[in-house]
Amino acid sequence: MKPSLRALSQLAPRRVELANYDAQQVEYMREKCISVDENDRIIGAISKRAAHCSEQLILHRAFSVFSFTADNKLLMQKRSAEKITFPNLWTNTCCSHPLHTRQEMDGVIGAKRAAIRKLEHELGITGIATSQFQMSGRYIYQAEMENAPWGEHELDYALILRGVGRDRCQINENEVAEIREVGLDELKLWMKREPESFTPWLKLFSLTTTFEKWWSKNADKTTEDNNIYKLH
Repeated sequence: MKPSLRALSQLAPRRVELANYDAQQVEYMREKCISVDENDRIIGAISKRAAHCSEQLILHRAFSVFSFTADNKLLMQKRSAEKITFPNLWTNTCCSHPLHTRQEMDGVIGAKRAAIRKLEHELGITGIATSQFQMSGRYIYQAEMENAPWGEHELDYALILRGVGRDRCQINENEVAEIREVGLDELKLWMKREPESFTPWLKLFSLTTTFEKWWSKNADKTTEDNNIYKLH
């Protein structure tokens, strides 16, 4: 049975104390994410805090941008120490959530609008149009932190962006500690050597058959994949 809108609105994490976290990041936990079922049908709004509390981990929409430079390197970011979920870990270019707003609830186009908003907020990247993103599937995954009562349960829109690298960035240090441009072989070796340095979703994406295809300069940039997959 799907949870009702009232039930979702009443979900509030118990036992989770936010007083010791960064004040700006705590404020972001008030944002309203989009709760969905496994077919990506909208159930209702749920706070970022409630959605990410490990007591419940409600499935909600997210997006992950993979931006490849002109010389086919992946623009990566290290999440800041201030982040509440998975701080100090390396991940893909930008990861966040479409919000429960008219502009961002509309499926793929909503996720692309959210990606534009967060690329500017986190990395200072401006001038991106929705038409520049290639939708490359929706991925359901779940992960929990080992040393904090937080986790992820997301239906993640994979968005491929090309020709955008670190020269376009002006990082928001409350969000991002560091950026790098990394080639595929370099990333494979790095992840093998230091698996604990990466977000769980990036490690899961790296195990898919499509991950290496995203790096190909010859990849089909016109065909969009709207299928739903599960990451394990």
